[in-house]
Order: sequence, then C-alpha cells, then structure tokens
Amino acid sequence: MSGETDMTQGRRRGIRWGRIVLVLSLALNLAILGAGIGMALRWDAARDRARAMHTRDFGFGPYVGAFSREDRRALGRAFVEEAGDWRAARREARESVETLIATLRAEPFDAERFQALLLAQHARFAARQKIGAELVVARIGEMQPEDRIAYADRLEEILTRPPHPPHGGDRPREAASDR
Repeated sequence: MSGETDMTQGRRRGIRWGRIVLVLSLALNLAILGAGIGMALRWDAARDRARAMHTRDFGFGPYVGAFSREDRRALGRAFVEEAGDWRAARREARESVETLIATLRAEPFDAERFQALLLAQHARFAARQKIGAELVVARIGEMQPEDRIAYADRLEEILTRPPHPPHGGDRPREAASDR
C-alpha cells in the first residue's frame, strides 16, 4: 500500500513539472510570436527607404532631416521619380566599387583605369546629388516665410546636436562588426 502511495505522488510530481514546462514553453512561444508580429506591423519599408535615401543618396542628411515628415516623403518620391530606379543605382554603385577594388588589387596596377573608374563614380554620385539639391531648393522655395524660418531653426538644431556615436556606441569598429 505504501508503494502505491509513493508511486501516485511521483506521478503527480512528474505531471506537475510537465505542466510547468508546457506552460513556460507556450509562454515563450507566444512571446516570440508576439515580438515577430510586432516587428512586422511596426516595419515601414517606405520609411526605411526614405531614411536610406536621405543619408546615402542625397548626401544632404541634415538638410532633408530638417523637413517635416510629409516633406521628406514628398522629396523621396520626387527623387525616385527624377533619379530613376534606386535599386538599379545601388546595384550599379556596388558593382562600381567592386570593379574599383579589383583594379586596386590588380598587378600591374593601372592608374589610368583606376582614375577613370573613380571619376565615373564621382560623376554618377554628383548627378544624383544635383537632383537632390534641386529638389531641396525647390521645396524650400515653395515655403511660406514662417515655415522657412521654422525649417532654419530645425536645421540649426540638427547641425548643432552632437553626432550619434558610430557603430552602435563607443565600442571599437571591429567589435561592432562582429555582431
């Protein structure tokens, strides 16, 4: 009889631990699922694309950043309309850099080819910057005086704000790239 009681208590303890593990596993799965859904709902491709465009393509980060959200989006749409397919431009820029690096590694080094590649790359970037500058000037030219003054205040605030630390903080570059 005593053996049966021990066995019954052992089963109950085993069931209790099994339930705890099951509940914890379910809670963890729900937390991961919730985080994934939250990230998917929060992600905005247009915002990411606009942020990348104003920091990389325009070369006018602070000038574009000082505009209102609506103006930044309108500038981004106008830039894509004027400059063409940004994916093709990125692909072209990546290929250009790869060719440039291959030229640097080649033996014998061809300085004239390197210069031609570098100047062609510069010309492509300059053309895109020109489009960005024209769009920024046009947008500012359309502003009412009070809006332009508010824009100047935001620009000044951006330009006097300390820069964000590169690579995710004060860690060395190597440590940040190991993530």
